Amino acid sequence: MNKAFLLPESKFAMLALTNVRADVPEESVLRDGTYVLDRMPIELEENWRSWLGIEFNHISIANVVLVRAADVGFLPEELSIADSTNMKVAKQLDNLFSMLRLLGSIEYQSAFLVMGYTQNGKAVCQNYSRLRTFGFTRGCLPWMLRLEHLEAACDLSKAKTSFLSQFSDSKRNRLVRGWVALNAALQQYYASDRIHGFVRALEAVIYPEISRTAAQFVHRCSLFAAPNTQKSAARKVLEEAYQMRCDVEHVHDWDRSLGAYDIDDRENVAYWRTRQMETLACATYARIFEEESLRKNFHTDATIAHFWQMPEHEIRASFGRPCDITELNIVSKYDAIGRAQFSEWPEGWLKSLEQQYPRKW
Repeated sequence: MNKAFLLPESKFAMLALTNVRADVPEESVLRDGTYVLDRMPIELEENWRSWLGIEFNHISIANVVLVRAADVGFLPEELSIADSTNMKVAKQLDNLFSMLRLLGSIEYQSAFLVMGYTQNGKAVCQNYSRLRTFGFTRGCLPWMLRLEHLEAACDLSKAKTSFLSQFSDSKRNRLVRGWVALNAALQQYYASDRIHGFVRALEAVIYPEISRTAAQFVHRCSLFAAPNTQKSAARKVLEEAYQMRCDVEHVHDWDRSLGAYDIDDRENVAYWRTRQMETLACATYARIFEEESLRKNFHTDATIAHFWQMPEHEIRASFGRPCDITELNIVSKYDAIGRAQFSEWPEGWLKSLEQQYPRKW
């Protein structure tokens, strides 16, 4: 393996994913300089085996590894000291990973972060940690991680970092708080907690007026949740999703408001609404981060309020091609890990996967 990414006398961070469904080249370099490998490029010292136990074996079988290194920003005598340089490259990888989750439901067993340094041609591991797990909503379709997704996540990460750099205290920015809610929701196990977070993230975008949240959530989200021809269908979805969120907030059953549906169908409808809100929230934040002309409207509460006073056709145009949540179908049969069973896949879905990845399906 070419180890050019391990710069001499440098500090590095590696983000390793195990058993991830992926189709990426053995060695690639993203636009931001991140290396993408299909296995761990270094061997951890033997002492890590006794410290990590079974997790030592997990990290050794990682099949997608992201690597960043830095040879500046520290004094020569500080090479072996874990410091802000290590944290900087680690944060860059973590940010890329979180942006990647906006693009699809990554299927993986575990994620690990390794930090260390290289000296005299040898890589030394100093820190090891297990990262959070991004889940998926029951009934989702299978997704394959590709190099183009990593490149897109790289661009999103750069755009998000640029956006955050404009604030002395980014935590006070409404969009940033919405992003925190979305990122947390993507890590939740229970779908009821997931839909609660997805709706909160969308509320950050639409900036509802006091006492008008429900109505404005439905109306404003409908402007970017579906084409105008599907506006009525989208509004129905948004109304039900918002009511579900309110029920979860007040610790009621998450499907309490779905009484119009047959009792045997309500859980499937609830998962359906959750997937639709997940898709919409992820697509919306990805669009805002990647489009500077749109992102500039979310700098302050005042700019957001002004944005939502614009004519509807201008708001639609600002978001571009809508994320059509009405295209997602209800699922009633699930496989062993909770994805949509093969019989539930949209027509042509498997064929398209086989054409793109003939060796993987």
